[in-house]
Amino acid sequence: MMKQIVLILLLLALLGCGAKTVASHTPEPDSIEIYVVDHGMHAGIVIDAKSVANVIDGLAFDDKAIRFIEFGWGDQAFYQAESFSLFLAIKALLFPTDSVMHVAGLHYDPWVYFRRSEVLRIGISPLRLNALLSHIDRSFVRDKRGQLIDLGRGLYGKSRFYAAKGEYHLFNNCNTWAMSVLIQAGIPEPMMVTLGASSVMRQVRSYQDQAADPVK
Repeated sequence: MMKQIVLILLLLALLGCGAKTVASHTPEPDSIEIYVVDHGMHAGIVIDAKSVANVIDGLAFDDKAIRFIEFGWGDQAFYQAESFSLFLAIKALLFPTDSVMHVAGLHYDPWVYFRRSEVLRIGISPLRLNALLSHIDRSFVRDKRGQLIDLGRGLYGKSRFYAAKGEYHLFNNCNTWAMSVLIQAGIPEPMMVTLGASSVMRQVRSYQDQAADPVK
């Protein structure tokens, strides 16, 4: 029975729909594009590097070829593990644990870099972009000098882990964090908690549909 409960919790909190499509709506003339990536276990938020640099200081990306930066928040031990650990996954879901930010610098457009994943694109106003980036910035832990706390190399490409604020658990997981970021972009807060990446992507698609046909 316990095994079944654990499997249900893992499916709710870690698994996404795994689709491999790209979708977008036509942004307004003054809007700035951001991207949401379905990694299966979690949703990542991708923003152009110049916009990020205007708000978030201290990221370790000096390479001028970096065009976009992806952000993800999650359980520190599970996210940084070199391989999948069922024990760490269960611990992360059932007990409040320390969190970490994963930040990746991308040389290419997200749908090229993550061509095996579903990538959704939306356009938001500069004001909302600033609010979104400020929200992400507040997710980092900084030392007494105001510096980010680097925890080592990330999962792929030019990526790093940084210390983050907040405790990770089933109802405050990587996807609820991603949804909190997207709410700053103007995506309506969902009726249900967004435990899985598929829920996040569904909210984004709904927003795209409304933006493409505002009379709905």
